[in-house]
Amino acid sequence: GVPSTKSAYGFSTWHRTPDGAVAADEPEAAWWWYPSNDHPLDKATYDVSVAVPDGTQAISNGTLQSTSSKLGWTRYNWRSNKPQATYLTTLAIGKFDITTGTSQSGVPIINAYSKDLGDNDGAARASVERTGEIVDWLSGYLGPYPFNSAGGYVPNTTTGYALETQTRVYYSPRQFANGSNTSVVVHELAHQWYGDDVSLKGWKDIWINEGFARYAQWLWSEHEGEGTTQELADYVYASHPADDSFWTVKPGDPGPDNQFDIAVYDRGALAVQALRNEVGDDAFFAILKGWPKDHAYGNASVGDFQKYAEQVSGKSLASLFDTWLFQPSKPGAPAAQGASIARAKGVPAQPKSWKKIAATDSVHSG
Repeated sequence: GVPSTKSAYGFSTWHRTPDGAVAADEPEAAWWWYPSNDHPLDKATYDVSVAVPDGTQAISNGTLQSTSSKLGWTRYNWRSNKPQATYLTTLAIGKFDITTGTSQSGVPIINAYSKDLGDNDGAARASVERTGEIVDWLSGYLGPYPFNSAGGYVPNTTTGYALETQTRVYYSPRQFANGSNTSVVVHELAHQWYGDDVSLKGWKDIWINEGFARYAQWLWSEHEGEGTTQELADYVYASHPADDSFWTVKPGDPGPDNQFDIAVYDRGALAVQALRNEVGDDAFFAILKGWPKDHAYGNASVGDFQKYAEQVSGKSLASLFDTWLFQPSKPGAPAAQGASIARAKGVPAQPKSWKKIAATDSVHSG
C-alpha cells in the first residue's frame, strides 16, 4: 500500500501523518502492509524490521531488539514474542518523543508521542503515561499481564479512534482533545487480556472484546470514586427507552453493519453486570480473572465464554445470555434469572465518570 493515496478499492487503511504514516485499523489493516491471512484465528509471533530515514523512528509491537544505521537510514527491529492476531500488528513511522519505564510489577513500558501534537500533547501524556499504573491495577482483576511490554503511541493523525494494537496501543490525539482521559487508556489496556491474549474466533464474537473492555471502564470509575458499576448500569439502562434502536442491536452477534455500534459496548457492559448480579461477586471475579488464563494466547467464542461462566459459577446461564446478548428488545425489569439490571426507579443522576466514558465512544470508529 501507499500511505498517501487511495487504492483501487477507493480507500486505504493507512493513516498519513505530516512526517510519516500509521498502520492501525480494525477489523482489517494487516494485508495493506504485509502478506497475511488477515483473520484473528491466524495468530503468530512477530519480528517487524523497518528502515526509515535518519531522524525518523519506526514504532511497532513488543520490545525494541536493536537499531542500526547505514547510508542515511536507520533500521528498527521490534519483536512481539506471544501469539498475535494480524490486525493487532501495528506500525508507526514519524518523529516521536519516546518514553520508557517499568510498572511496579515489572512490566516494561514504552510510549511514543508525535513531536507536533500541539495542544493535545499535555493531555495525551497525562493519560498514556499512567499505563504502568493501570496495567498493574487491571492485573488485580484480570490476572498477570500477558505480554513482554505495554504502552501506547499518539501520532499526529486526523482519525478519532483508539485501537488495542498488542502491547502498543494506538491513540488518536482527538481522544485527548478535551483534556486527559484515563478511561480510554483503561479500555484499550483491558483489551490486552480480552481481545489480544484471548482473541475472538470470528467477528460476530466481538462482545467478548468490547463488552469487557467497556466494563473495565466502569470498574475504573468505581475505583476513582466517580460512579459504581451498578450506578452506571442503572444509568445506561434507564437512558434508552424500550423503543430505542439501541435495543435492536444484538451484542452476541451484531452483524457486519453493527460491528462497533454503541450497543455492543454499552449493552455489552450491561450484559456483564447482569452476569455479575446473577452469579455473585465471588464467582464473577473468578470468571473475570480465570478466562484469560484458561484460553491464554488462543481464540474463543461467545458460546465458549458462556460454557466457562457456567462451569465456574455452577449455574445455567442460557436464559441470561440469550436475554442480554441475542434478543433485539429491551430486557424487562424485573426479569427472571438475574436478567434485571435496573435497581433505581426513573433515570438516575448521571455518574461523574460518564462524560469521560462517553468520550471514548469513537474508540473503534473514525
